[in-house]
Amino acid sequence: MIQFRAVTKKYKNDHYALKNVNLDIMSGEFVFIVGASGAGKSTLMKLLYTEERPTSGTVTICGKNIAKLSNDQVPSLRRWMGIIFQDYKLLQTHTIYDNVAYVIRTLGMSSKEINARVSGALKIVGLYDKMNAFPSELSGGEQQRVGIARAIVNGPQLLIADEPTGNLDPKNSMEIMQILDQINQRGITVIVSTHDNAMVDYFRKRVITLDNGTVVRDIQAGTYE
Repeated sequence: MIQFRAVTKKYKNDHYALKNVNLDIMSGEFVFIVGASGAGKSTLMKLLYTEERPTSGTVTICGKNIAKLSNDQVPSLRRWMGIIFQDYKLLQTHTIYDNVAYVIRTLGMSSKEINARVSGALKIVGLYDKMNAFPSELSGGEQQRVGIARAIVNGPQLLIADEPTGNLDPKNSMEIMQILDQINQRGITVIVSTHDNAMVDYFRKRVITLDNGTVVRDIQAGTYE
């Protein structure tokens, strides 16, 4: 499904965020990307949804080199995936329902289809009864669950979560990871970058470790260290 081939990302100050990264992620996998701050985790995630482009090498998803996509082609790629951020990125003046519906209202769906999709996504994350609330009325864990609902409302094949529990306490972190695990069990590929060693150790998924921009460890059913 996903291939990185000799991927290097160099910034203008001659800092290498990634160096000659090679890896394959198969459809339906759940993968943790771990490593110290500055190891290259966020850069790798941004390459997947073309927030960044590689300096050299290829990033291929389902046979398409996404590094070569034009800016006009990027929205089509992103509709095929869901993205979850550490800081939620919710629209504070919109209800929870409207935050989730926002990403599919531009796709020409009927109101009935939008309502069905939004309601279904909110049920998956356990927030159906709070669809008329505003983000400020929710806890941090609940706001991140809204972020997950928004990411899955369009039925993506790939879910990318960049430090999704970075702002949460252990209880909420566990709830978020359990939801992501349940989504993965539906056949959706899930890639999570994290510093949360307890979560990585608990779930025993595939673990790819980055250090100074290179892959130094790749193990199935692994732990953080």
